[in-house]
Amino acid sequence: MGYTVRPFLVILFVVMGMLASCTSSLYYASRFVVEETEIHVLVLPPGSLIKNFSPVHPNELDEDSLYTIDEEKIRFIRDVNDSLHIAAFMTALKHHLERLYVTVYDAQDMDEFFRLERPAYIFSIAQMELLEYLHEEVFVARDAGTTFVRREPVTVLENSTWFEFMKLHDAGFGMQVLYSAHVTSDYVEGRFVRQADGRVYFDPERYPLTAEDLSDLAAFSGKQNAQNMFNHLMNLYIQERMGYDPQNYYHYDIDEHAIINREQPAFIVIKSTANEPEDEPHSDTDH
Repeated sequence: MGYTVRPFLVILFVVMGMLASCTSSLYYASRFVVEETEIHVLVLPPGSLIKNFSPVHPNELDEDSLYTIDEEKIRFIRDVNDSLHIAAFMTALKHHLERLYVTVYDAQDMDEFFRLERPAYIFSIAQMELLEYLHEEVFVARDAGTTFVRREPVTVLENSTWFEFMKLHDAGFGMQVLYSAHVTSDYVEGRFVRQADGRVYFDPERYPLTAEDLSDLAAFSGKQNAQNMFNHLMNLYIQERMGYDPQNYYHYDIDEHAIINREQPAFIVIKSTANEPEDEPHSDTDH
């Protein structure tokens, strides 16, 4: 005797599977935050700070074209103190990791770190780049069928970091290269004003970047990368406990004491030599 499966039952089973997967992954996320209180991390700083300038964001450059740097347009990177920038980044990173109850080791603690028998992790900063580039903020207004457009130039500073991530006592895990970037820029706001004679002009108010903003960027990037590390470890913990990638990415907000389902991972994984689980079930659950 044949059986016919009704379409709504198929949908029900799929939804139940999605909810079960989400519930299980959230359970492990909560367990990581509450129970994994002995997280040991070795953080190694970059050997130097790479400083670059571009007339536009590098992704917008034609690879075949050459450009000449106008020295007069460089406002910040020429005067950046590399050591102070890295120190501000590392200080904020370590402080926030400790706030997340992570035990942090640095180069001076390597002997102690490698004597650990419990699971531990290495985040070595392979490269840090401070990029200064030019951008345009576009303002648009429409009035009586006429469109008004104004382009205002702004300077953008982007702090990018490449981490080499490894697990202690787990040679089979290999290494992941993790990338993150954080930006700050001039801020422009304004409005289109119609004069008595009918002409329209743009009235801008500019808030230019300062050296203090650059220092704040280094500290902010350090703090955010510490949060990224914690989130990366939490989601790795979930994946290892479930035996497959649940396709849900969680972020822990320590201020709100909340676990949030995010669409995108904190880090971009550029390269991974980790061994993937074989012949394991895979969930097609969307974020």
